[in-house]
Amino acid sequence: MDSNGVDEQEMKLVQGAAGYVLEDVPHLSDYILDLPTYPNLLQSNPAYSVVRQYFVDEDDTVPQKIVVHKDSPRGTHFRRAGPRQKVYFKPADVRACIVTCGGLCPGLNTVIREIVCGLHYMYGVTEVLGVNCGFSGFYSKNTVTLTPKDVSDIHKRGGTMLGTSRGGHDTSKIVDNIQDREINQVYIIGGDGTQKGASAIYKVS
Repeated sequence: MDSNGVDEQEMKLVQGAAGYVLEDVPHLSDYILDLPTYPNLLQSNPAYSVVRQYFVDEDDTVPQKIVVHKDSPRGTHFRRAGPRQKVYFKPADVRACIVTCGGLCPGLNTVIREIVCGLHYMYGVTEVLGVNCGFSGFYSKNTVTLTPKDVSDIHKRGGTMLGTSRGGHDTSKIVDNIQDREINQVYIIGGDGTQKGASAIYKVS
Protein backbone atom coordinates (compact mmCIF):
# COMPACT_ATOMS: atom_id res chain seq x y z
CA MET A 1 0.00 0.00 0.00
CA ASP A 2 1.38 3.43 -0.93
CA SER A 3 1.28 6.74 0.97
CA ASN A 4 -2.19 7.48 -0.42
CA GLY A 5 -3.59 4.24 0.99
CA VAL A 6 -3.87 2.69 -2.47
CA ASP A 7 -2.84 -0.90 -2.98
CA GLU A 8 0.17 -1.19 -5.25
CA GLN A 9 -0.54 -3.35 -8.28
CA GLU A 10 1.83 -6.21 -8.96
CA MET A 11 3.84 -5.82 -12.12
CA LYS A 12 2.76 -8.07 -14.99
CA LEU A 13 5.73 -10.19 -16.01
CA VAL A 14 5.69 -12.55 -18.98
CA GLN A 15 8.55 -15.05 -19.23
CA GLY A 16 9.83 -16.36 -22.55
CA ALA A 17 12.63 -18.42 -24.01
CA ALA A 18 16.32 -17.54 -23.68
CA GLY A 19 15.83 -15.26 -20.68
CA TYR A 20 13.14 -13.11 -22.33
CA VAL A 21 11.09 -11.05 -19.85
CA LEU A 22 8.19 -8.76 -20.80
CA GLU A 23 7.27 -6.07 -18.26
CA ASP A 24 3.69 -5.77 -19.44
CA VAL A 25 1.11 -3.06 -18.83
CA PRO A 26 -2.52 -3.41 -17.70
CA HIS A 27 -5.03 -4.01 -20.47
CA LEU A 28 -8.82 -3.76 -20.63
CA SER A 29 -8.98 -7.48 -21.31
CA ASP A 30 -7.53 -8.06 -17.82
CA TYR A 31 -10.77 -6.76 -16.34
CA ILE A 32 -13.46 -7.37 -18.96
CA LEU A 33 -13.95 -10.97 -20.01
CA ASP A 34 -14.80 -11.59 -23.68
CA LEU A 35 -13.90 -7.99 -24.51
CA PRO A 36 -15.13 -7.31 -28.08
CA THR A 37 -12.86 -5.80 -30.72
CA TYR A 38 -13.63 -3.70 -33.77
CA PRO A 39 -11.71 -3.00 -37.00
CA ASN A 40 -9.50 0.07 -36.80
CA LEU A 41 -11.19 2.75 -38.92
CA LEU A 42 -7.80 3.84 -40.23
CA GLN A 43 -7.85 0.75 -42.45
CA SER A 44 -10.71 2.16 -44.51
CA ASN A 45 -9.69 5.83 -44.44
CA PRO A 46 -7.96 6.76 -47.74
CA ALA A 47 -6.18 9.68 -46.09
CA TYR A 48 -4.37 7.27 -43.76
CA SER A 49 -3.77 4.36 -46.15
CA VAL A 50 -0.03 4.48 -45.44
CA VAL A 51 -0.73 3.58 -41.79
CA ARG A 52 -1.63 0.05 -42.83
CA GLN A 53 2.06 -0.62 -43.36
CA TYR A 54 2.81 0.30 -39.77
CA PHE A 55 0.20 -1.54 -37.73
CA VAL A 56 1.88 -3.01 -34.66
CA ASP A 57 1.62 -6.74 -34.05
CA GLU A 58 0.32 -7.68 -30.60
CA ASP A 59 3.54 -9.62 -29.91
CA ASP A 60 5.93 -6.79 -30.88
CA THR A 61 8.11 -5.63 -27.99
CA VAL A 62 11.03 -3.22 -27.50
CA PRO A 63 14.20 -4.30 -25.62
CA GLN A 64 15.37 -2.34 -22.60
CA LYS A 65 19.01 -2.73 -23.65
CA ILE A 66 19.96 -2.05 -27.24
CA VAL A 67 23.42 -3.63 -27.01
CA VAL A 68 23.83 -7.11 -25.50
CA HIS A 69 26.40 -9.90 -25.66
CA LYS A 70 25.53 -12.72 -28.04
CA ASP A 71 25.47 -15.28 -25.22
CA SER A 72 23.61 -13.14 -22.68
CA PRO A 73 19.88 -13.56 -21.85
CA ARG A 74 17.48 -11.63 -24.08
CA GLY A 75 16.60 -9.47 -21.09
CA THR A 76 13.71 -7.15 -20.27
CA HIS A 77 11.31 -5.96 -22.97
CA PHE A 78 8.36 -3.56 -23.05
CA ARG A 79 5.14 -3.57 -25.05
CA ARG A 80 5.54 -1.67 -28.33
CA ALA A 81 3.22 1.30 -28.81
CA GLY A 82 1.49 2.11 -32.07
CA PRO A 83 -1.73 1.59 -34.05
CA ARG A 84 -3.35 -1.85 -33.95
CA GLN A 85 -5.60 -3.43 -36.57
CA LYS A 86 -8.26 -3.89 -33.90
CA VAL A 87 -9.57 -1.38 -31.35
CA TYR A 88 -11.62 -1.89 -28.21
CA PHE A 89 -14.23 0.82 -28.60
CA LYS A 90 -16.91 2.03 -30.99
CA PRO A 91 -16.38 5.71 -31.86
CA ALA A 92 -20.06 6.46 -31.21
CA ASP A 93 -19.70 5.13 -27.66
CA VAL A 94 -16.60 7.16 -26.76
CA ARG A 95 -16.87 10.11 -24.39
CA ALA A 96 -13.32 11.35 -23.84
CA CYS A 97 -11.79 14.04 -21.66
CA ILE A 98 -8.42 15.79 -21.52
CA VAL A 99 -6.79 17.42 -18.49
CA THR A 100 -3.43 19.18 -18.01
CA CYS A 101 -1.84 19.24 -14.55
CA GLY A 102 1.29 20.51 -12.80
CA GLY A 103 3.73 23.08 -14.12
CA LEU A 104 3.73 24.56 -17.59
CA CYS A 105 6.03 23.32 -20.32
CA PRO A 106 6.31 23.85 -24.08
CA GLY A 107 3.95 21.83 -26.23
CA LEU A 108 0.96 21.32 -23.94
CA ASN A 109 -1.45 22.98 -26.36
CA THR A 110 0.01 20.94 -29.21
CA VAL A 111 -0.69 17.71 -27.32
CA ILE A 112 -4.28 18.81 -26.62
CA ARG A 113 -4.78 19.71 -30.28
CA GLU A 114 -3.38 16.43 -31.58
CA ILE A 115 -5.53 14.33 -29.23
CA VAL A 116 -8.71 16.18 -30.24
CA CYS A 117 -7.94 16.08 -33.97
CA GLY A 118 -6.68 12.50 -33.85
CA LEU A 119 -9.80 11.25 -32.09
CA HIS A 120 -12.06 13.18 -34.47
CA TYR A 121 -10.44 12.69 -37.87
CA MET A 122 -8.75 9.32 -37.40
CA TYR A 123 -11.25 7.50 -35.21
CA GLY A 124 -14.54 9.35 -35.69
CA VAL A 125 -14.92 10.37 -32.03
CA THR A 126 -17.14 13.44 -31.62
CA GLU A 127 -17.45 13.84 -27.82
CA VAL A 128 -14.31 15.28 -26.24
CA LEU A 129 -14.33 17.39 -23.07
CA GLY A 130 -11.57 19.59 -21.67
CA VAL A 131 -11.22 19.69 -17.88
CA ASN A 132 -10.20 23.14 -16.63
CA CYS A 133 -7.52 23.84 -14.03
CA GLY A 134 -6.03 20.41 -13.44
CA PHE A 135 -7.34 17.50 -11.40
CA SER A 136 -9.58 19.70 -9.23
CA GLY A 137 -11.54 20.64 -12.35
CA PHE A 138 -13.13 17.20 -12.35
CA TYR A 139 -15.13 17.86 -9.21
CA SER A 140 -15.43 21.62 -9.72
CA LYS A 141 -17.37 20.62 -12.84
CA ASN A 142 -15.31 23.02 -14.95
CA THR A 143 -15.34 21.55 -18.44
CA VAL A 144 -15.44 22.78 -22.02
CA THR A 145 -16.36 20.96 -25.21
CA LEU A 146 -13.39 20.48 -27.53
CA THR A 147 -13.73 20.20 -31.31
CA PRO A 148 -11.11 20.49 -34.06
CA LYS A 149 -12.35 24.05 -34.66
CA ASP A 150 -11.84 24.95 -30.98
CA VAL A 151 -8.21 23.80 -31.03
CA SER A 152 -7.29 24.75 -34.61
CA ASP A 153 -4.63 27.32 -33.69
CA ILE A 154 -3.87 26.69 -30.02
CA HIS A 155 -0.49 25.16 -30.92
CA LYS A 156 0.66 28.70 -31.76
CA ARG A 157 0.13 29.83 -28.16
CA GLY A 158 2.06 29.07 -25.00
CA GLY A 159 0.71 27.56 -21.79
CA THR A 160 -2.36 25.35 -21.82
CA MET A 161 -5.80 26.42 -23.01
CA LEU A 162 -7.32 24.28 -20.25
CA GLY A 163 -5.40 25.84 -17.38
CA THR A 164 -3.54 23.82 -14.79
CA SER A 165 -2.90 23.54 -11.06
CA ARG A 166 -0.45 21.98 -8.64
CA GLY A 167 -0.99 20.21 -5.36
CA GLY A 168 -3.17 17.45 -4.01
CA HIS A 169 -6.52 16.25 -5.21
CA ASP A 170 -9.41 14.09 -4.05
CA THR A 171 -9.01 10.89 -6.04
CA SER A 172 -12.40 9.47 -5.05
CA LYS A 173 -14.19 12.64 -6.18
CA ILE A 174 -12.39 12.50 -9.52
CA VAL A 175 -13.39 8.88 -10.09
CA ASP A 176 -17.00 9.61 -9.08
CA ASN A 177 -17.15 12.53 -11.51
CA ILE A 178 -15.70 10.46 -14.36
CA GLN A 179 -18.36 7.83 -13.75
CA ASP A 180 -21.18 10.38 -13.36
CA ARG A 181 -20.27 11.98 -16.68
CA GLU A 182 -20.00 8.55 -18.34
CA ILE A 183 -16.47 9.35 -19.51
CA ASN A 184 -14.69 6.24 -20.79
CA GLN A 185 -11.39 7.67 -22.05
CA VAL A 186 -9.26 10.00 -19.91
CA TYR A 187 -6.13 11.70 -21.27
CA ILE A 188 -3.97 13.09 -18.45
CA ILE A 189 -1.08 15.35 -19.54
CA GLY A 190 1.75 16.27 -17.18
CA GLY A 191 5.01 15.23 -15.57
CA ASP A 192 6.03 12.67 -12.95
CA GLY A 193 3.70 13.94 -10.23
CA THR A 194 0.79 14.06 -12.65
CA GLN A 195 1.41 10.48 -13.74
CA LYS A 196 1.47 9.35 -10.11
CA GLY A 197 -1.93 11.00 -9.76
CA ALA A 198 -3.12 9.25 -12.91
CA SER A 199 -1.93 5.93 -11.49
CA ALA A 200 -3.87 6.58 -8.26
CA ILE A 201 -7.03 7.33 -10.27
CA TYR A 202 -6.58 4.13 -12.25
CA LYS A 203 -6.16 2.04 -9.11
CA VAL A 204 -9.21 3.52 -7.37
CA SER A 205 -11.41 3.20 -10.44
